[in-house]
Amino acid sequence: MKRDGNGLRLSASDLMRFMACSHATRLDLAFLAGQGPQPTDDGEDAVLLQRYGDAHEAAHLAQLERSGARIIRIEKDGVAFDEAIKATLEALRQGPDVVFQGALEGGMWGGYSDFLERVDLPSKLGGFSYEVADTKLKRKPAPAHVLQLVLYSDLLAAVQGRSPERAHVELGDGKRFSFRLAEYAAYARSARERLESFVVEPTKTRALPCAICSLCRWREHCAGEWEQEDSLFRVAGITKAQVQKFEATGITTMATLAQQHGHVPKMAEATLEKLRTQAALQQERKGGEPSYALRPPLPGKGFDLMPRPDPGDLYYDIEGDPFYAESGAEGLEYLHGVWDGKTFNAFWAHDLAEEKEALVALFALFEHGITQNPGAHIYHYASYEITALRKLTSRHGVGEAQLDRWLRERRFIDLYAVVRGGVYASEPSYSIKDMDFTIFRARAR
Repeated sequence: MKRDGNGLRLSASDLMRFMACSHATRLDLAFLAGQGPQPTDDGEDAVLLQRYGDAHEAAHLAQLERSGARIIRIEKDGVAFDEAIKATLEALRQGPDVVFQGALEGGMWGGYSDFLERVDLPSKLGGFSYEVADTKLKRKPAPAHVLQLVLYSDLLAAVQGRSPERAHVELGDGKRFSFRLAEYAAYARSARERLESFVVEPTKTRALPCAICSLCRWREHCAGEWEQEDSLFRVAGITKAQVQKFEATGITTMATLAQQHGHVPKMAEATLEKLRTQAALQQERKGGEPSYALRPPLPGKGFDLMPRPDPGDLYYDIEGDPFYAESGAEGLEYLHGVWDGKTFNAFWAHDLAEEKEALVALFALFEHGITQNPGAHIYHYASYEITALRKLTSRHGVGEAQLDRWLRERRFIDLYAVVRGGVYASEPSYSIKDMDFTIFRARAR
């Protein structure tokens, strides 16, 4: 979003942000007008995603070059957008196989497409026309991709005098997804109309947690608002629907929820008690040390999931890179860590071959430990480790029988399930980074 000689200019990124969080768009508009808070610099995750995205785009461009495609690149660094528009139009008239970083505009909209690909359908350019293709890191197409591709396709249609029939996404795993624009255009155009109306006359918005919060440049501002307002959104595990039910009864802060008594319409008493206890612990935490309270014991829940300690017990964690895509791989599990109470073992992998070697070595360690101590268990936190091991055994064709046997024997103990079912903690999240593991000294009576 920016202002130029033609007024406010909107981009595909602005549209995707608006559809995810209109509050972020309102803050963008205020900042553009010299009002409101200052944005936060991109975090490490956003920078890493951008780096991976650039590398994925460059890899696809290199693949096109190796195929012998005639490619015209549009320079945009240090070049005015109007000049890039002119260069793109000239490039399209020459009829290359691909125009890279083509600049497109129309009305309030403008931006740079990743790739414009020539197809054998006539247009006012000649006996050919173009379709839009973008590179995305995701392994599956997302609604946001449709918004972007329909926008660029509509802008391209004005240039070539013909609407493209299809648009394409080069996904992070090397697969290509193509879709007919006619099936999605109405949805995408409606979304654009909503944003166009919003920027002319912004409606009132509020900070609401959403999927893009961690990557948003307003994340610190919104977090500050929630803290200042003592927002219910700060209560660990609460949902938007539950917040709405509380607010409908006049409960709008963590402090008021902590002291709440009585019934809340359309909310189960067990759910209400859970959230009230959680709010009370977090309220106490504001002026004191971390604390916890035991949940009512239930069969098959919480500490009932914990087996008796065994000398051979192992504690397991795994780290992965979800954007590693060499050889078509969907991510790389680059580090397994195992602690036996005395020694820490690390199994590293920098590519798929080493990933397989690490898996074989890891399973050998598990097998040896269980053989030596038949009562041993493998402790981990949350479901990622099991999901990753299933994927790895399937990918490399090793260890599937072992993993199935260990799962049937209930060797793996998910400590996250123990925590969530066994205690209330005074922290804003039950992630392993926020939890104080002194709570594991407690046992359900």
